[in-house]
Amino acid sequence: MSNLYSQHTYDNALLIRALASAITSTETGSVILDVGSGLFAGDLVIDYSGLDVVTGDEAYTFMLEGSPDAGFGTAGNITVVAMQRIGGATGAAPVGTADAAAGTITVPFRNERNGTTFRYLRLYTLLAGTSPSIVFKAFLAKSFS
Repeated sequence: MSNLYSQHTYDNALLIRALASAITSTETGSVILDVGSGLFAGDLVIDYSGLDVVTGDEAYTFMLEGSPDAGFGTAGNITVVAMQRIGGATGAAPVGTADAAAGTITVPFRNERNGTTFRYLRLYTLLAGTSPSIVFKAFLAKSFS
């Protein structure tokens, strides 16, 4: 895995997905972060390895979801505040070949949409294709600019 800390200040309290074994199906993150009632502007940092793009149709979509509800219980109150798609499938970027099986993605975001602030954040990972498999770690890094 790449150096997660070279461009971001790492805070373990903002770890949204710990490094674990590979996932092979869609995953709703079990970690829900409370970033407070105010505006949170920062980066979603995803460090991945073991990315399967062998058949060329695998796609991985990372969605940082926000909700005013700590339990994400009301579907109408869940909003995607950041999204990045990678993999070998047509239109998936930035990875297109099996030799790019590891890397780090930084996705800027704000926890606000149309005047609504989303205090609670979680990561939803959508996998598609013949044999998707990925190992990754993700955290939020606050922007100070």
